[in-house]
Amino acid sequence: MFVGASASIADTRLVFTDDQRLDLRQSATTAIGGYAWPSRTSVRGALGVVLGGSLEGLGRRFDIGAGVVASVGVAHLWARPPWFLTGSIGLGASHTSTHEQLDAGMRGPRVSLTAIDARGGVTAGRTFGPLSPYLLARVFGGPVLWAWDGASTTGTDTHHFQLGAGASLSIGARATLLVDVSALGERAASLGMAVNL
Repeated sequence: MFVGASASIADTRLVFTDDQRLDLRQSATTAIGGYAWPSRTSVRGALGVVLGGSLEGLGRRFDIGAGVVASVGVAHLWARPPWFLTGSIGLGASHTSTHEQLDAGMRGPRVSLTAIDARGGVTAGRTFGPLSPYLLARVFGGPVLWAWDGASTTGTDTHHFQLGAGASLSIGARATLLVDVSALGERAASLGMAVNL
């Protein structure tokens, strides 16, 4: 069994009904728990808080408030030391709200913002003592439910993939520090730590 925590930030472009395109920036922090079997298959769940962010485009800005985020996933590790390959699938969702920033410091009405995401990915890398750098590739898809000027609308990412790199660092016998950065497609970065119990 393992527990941990992570902090993340995402930067992507969403396209809504009628081709309305807005840039989304959002940060979150989560608590993580899971279990890994001797077969190298693991399951994990995460529950956390959306810290805030923004939706911007077409000369308008909508501030994203605090909210909740959750996910579940399963992964499998194939290893031929010092090389390794990990495959994963997961499902996540977040719920928060937005306020439009109007003139003279005024704010528009609060509107709920809900995103649902299904993801699959692979990471491949090599271990050098306690350090394991890797390359990553992920695909994902799912709706974003919002309201534009009082009318309900559905959106999605303009890019449904991530390409990037990361590294894990073993600290002692039980703790692992993880840094993960995707630079192409949906841009995102996360920093986390996990401890084996």
